[in-house]
Amino acid sequence: MIPPTIAQQNGMAYAHIPFAVISCFSSGYVIFRLLCIERHKLKRLYHRLVLAMNFASLPLAIVWVWRPFAVPEGTPYYAGASGTIETCTASGFLFAFLMIPVPIYYASLSLQAFVGMKNNFKEEKYRWIEKYIHIVAWGISFVIATIVAATENFNPRGAGCYITRYPVECEIDPDVPCERGKNIKLAQFIVGLSLIFVYFIFTPSVLIMMYCWIGKAKKKMHGCQGLQRIRETARNEMMQKVASQISVYFFSFLSTWVSILIHTVYHMLTGELQYNLLIFAQCVNALQGFVFAIVYFSLPRLGKPKSNDCVHCNPQPVDCVHCNPQPSKHAITVQEIRSNADKKLEVSTERAVDDVAESYVFNIFDGAPDENSPWAKYIDNDDDSCSDSEDNQEYCENA
Repeated sequence: MIPPTIAQQNGMAYAHIPFAVISCFSSGYVIFRLLCIERHKLKRLYHRLVLAMNFASLPLAIVWVWRPFAVPEGTPYYAGASGTIETCTASGFLFAFLMIPVPIYYASLSLQAFVGMKNNFKEEKYRWIEKYIHIVAWGISFVIATIVAATENFNPRGAGCYITRYPVECEIDPDVPCERGKNIKLAQFIVGLSLIFVYFIFTPSVLIMMYCWIGKAKKKMHGCQGLQRIRETARNEMMQKVASQISVYFFSFLSTWVSILIHTVYHMLTGELQYNLLIFAQCVNALQGFVFAIVYFSLPRLGKPKSNDCVHCNPQPVDCVHCNPQPSKHAITVQEIRSNADKKLEVSTERAVDDVAESYVFNIFDGAPDENSPWAKYIDNDDDSCSDSEDNQEYCENA
């Protein structure tokens, strides 16, 4: 095994620190907004899971900064090493304890979205999964970190101390003893497979099921007329927005881990460390708090209807949600439609398009559309039949 150069040693020790600092401030900002500015959002399971994930991501970013300095002083090929075996064990424990919950929480967002969608986003029916998500996220990480620490398997590896039986560098330097940790290869193998399952099997499988389920519901609307025809068209647009949200969510999830996976596979196949790739992987992974914050604030924007859309019922078959025959500068809500049907009043033109678009958002992971939103009528799966009831016919005739 070729030892790292001085530049590579400095890169492994310091290159990720600016990214970890950015991640720390990003996670802190998400926590601040949810606890101090938008506390009402915590009524929803989605935002509570995001908050819990950031409570793990914020201290994890701090540990990323501390890791290189916690390596025992004098350890060869580690720039900045100024700690002891105890600080190495402590930083390794905290890193493992905080690193595992972050992807578990992120994966759980797709699970709660799928369960919520199956229950028409009536949270009282699926709120029970929350406690089990917390138990799995924190319980598993605590057990793993405790076992590794008790068997002395936190040793210098990568940017700092992590799970390894003995320092990797002992193979290339006779002054570094290849001893300390007890053999826990089976446990490492199980943990590795579990993380791969969460990252690359569980999460994409749930997301695919979500999209297929919505597609199946959409097919039920095929051939419908009247109000149901409008529902079909609206659901079609919602499908496109859901696909955008799922894609952004999934690829952001993979982006912070795929480089580490590539390096791990490379190391397993060749027994060598690709230091430049490792430095890049550490920088990307240290930035995950920032990436997740960007996704959290961008997903609702992907769920906005088009600014000129209005869900206005027309007795004639239509192919678009915005079927008002007169040009309109604002979107009409479901509440306003009902008002039109009862009172024959024209819609007020005082509301700005931007304000309307900002209010009407459907986030597939949040799953809580405003009752006046154009999406509100199109996610009720109890009303997907194509039969035009008398109420629907009268509703359309009066509009």
